[in-house]
Amino acid sequence: MLLGGGLLSFLSAAQNSGVFLGVNAGVPITTPTYGGGLAVIKQALPSNGIGYAVGVDLGYKQALSKNMGLKYYLEYNYSKSKGKKEGSSIQLINKVDANITADLLTLNIDYYFNPVDLFGIYVGIGVGYQSFKPTWDYVGMGNTTGSVGGKTKGGLAVPLNVGVTFNISDGNQILLGAKIPLVAYDYKTEIPAVFSGGAATSMAPANVKLKNYIVQVGYNYTF
Repeated sequence: MLLGGGLLSFLSAAQNSGVFLGVNAGVPITTPTYGGGLAVIKQALPSNGIGYAVGVDLGYKQALSKNMGLKYYLEYNYSKSKGKKEGSSIQLINKVDANITADLLTLNIDYYFNPVDLFGIYVGIGVGYQSFKPTWDYVGMGNTTGSVGGKTKGGLAVPLNVGVTFNISDGNQILLGAKIPLVAYDYKTEIPAVFSGGAATSMAPANVKLKNYIVQVGYNYTF
């Protein structure tokens, strides 16, 4: 009876309400949609970037019943992704290396449901601020070099949170999830006008809509 009671306590205790602290690490997948002058030369630009992401979150878990509840939390994620493109039909550009740094700070609310005591699923949404610092370093004809972007800019972020959980004990939980951006950030910059058929001494307006998808593994401890 003692063994059975202890096991039951182990399986159900993960649903207790309380303050929680979490850490996570994962992989960002940054997808650009090029516009303006960048759209003209998009065949010479990377179509995505992949790298690493780390994050922390702090919040409160409210158990509504034995197997479901809500989580309210503040989360910060830092990510860095890279992309490369060599050779294209754009004769003026031989190679482009993209480096994109991103910060994401959001307030979130997730609904969780455990179909069995040890495993669960969750879905939620966040609202907050995202910033990007993208840099495209290029090598042109005659090994000339230059870069586009390089400034940090940001705006509204609305990520969709989805994933699964493994409830280890009353206060320990492992998560495998994803943050899916519902809003892209429209990053505005300039490029040498010669790339889009303009004068060699002038600049042309350009923009790129950036979305940063994050797949992550996390650990939460509920106090």
